[in-house]
Amino acid sequence: MKYKKIVVLGSAAAECIPAIFCDCETCRAAWKNGGKDFRLRTSYQLGDFVRIDFGPDAMAQEYKYHLHSEKLRHVIVTHSHDDHFDTTLFNYRRSSFSKVAPDNTLNIYGGAGVVRKINQFAWNGGKTLGFHGDFSCLQMKVHELYPFQTVELPDVDMTIYPLKANHMVSVSTEEPMIYIIRWEDKYFMIANDTGVFCDENWEYLAKLNIKLAAVFNDCCGCGYDRFNNHMSGKYVVDTKQRLEELGLVDASTQYFVNHFSHNGHMTHDQLEARFNPEGIGVAFDGLEVYL
Repeated sequence: MKYKKIVVLGSAAAECIPAIFCDCETCRAAWKNGGKDFRLRTSYQLGDFVRIDFGPDAMAQEYKYHLHSEKLRHVIVTHSHDDHFDTTLFNYRRSSFSKVAPDNTLNIYGGAGVVRKINQFAWNGGKTLGFHGDFSCLQMKVHELYPFQTVELPDVDMTIYPLKANHMVSVSTEEPMIYIIRWEDKYFMIANDTGVFCDENWEYLAKLNIKLAAVFNDCCGCGYDRFNNHMSGKYVVDTKQRLEELGLVDASTQYFVNHFSHNGHMTHDQLEARFNPEGIGVAFDGLEVYL
């Protein structure tokens, strides 16, 4: 049987865990415990050719997990926050820095805020670097995504189903996304950096006749109550239950919480004690999920 592998490259929020400059109890515990309590910023690798989010830890993750970014063909971005989308790294696709195969085009996908950020990078940063507004020397293409409009990636046999993220709620021009992705015959959901789902999402999900093989659900922790921008524990459980009621999730679904903040005040073991009884696993850096 052929399996499809998702690697969790990072499982933290923007400040990582232990958080930079921080001496809180959670960060002290992470320094003491090490292992699964050390968390880089959230990102996922799908096989050899697809990445979900491309943040400032991308190079460290590449070395840590023996990835090969020269093979990447598609980067699917959730939103424009720097911990999920670091455009400066694309400088190094220029021929003076790297040898990119002539047939290698890197496709970037995201909502309006992601498109705006990559265009600002091309026009402003590129002005001093010799590619002012012109992606051709970087061998990149940008594709704007819209909620509930699917996009096909035929070369990797995937379909992107964009949904609205409850995130950056005060930025009306951003359009952050969460995603269901079909990979060959399997479906999974990446739903980090979102609070509770909007009604439009639930209406869309109710019409989908699919079964999710895996779900990665945002959870900043349980130390404080979050339902907008991010989720805390109660809302994670409510989300899973509603997905079960709609028939998208069942006992065979690999369900994980991910994207943790030290402000959630929970170590990995504490998170497992909270969520494992609910049938929910706790993601960590390097977790491999097979579909």
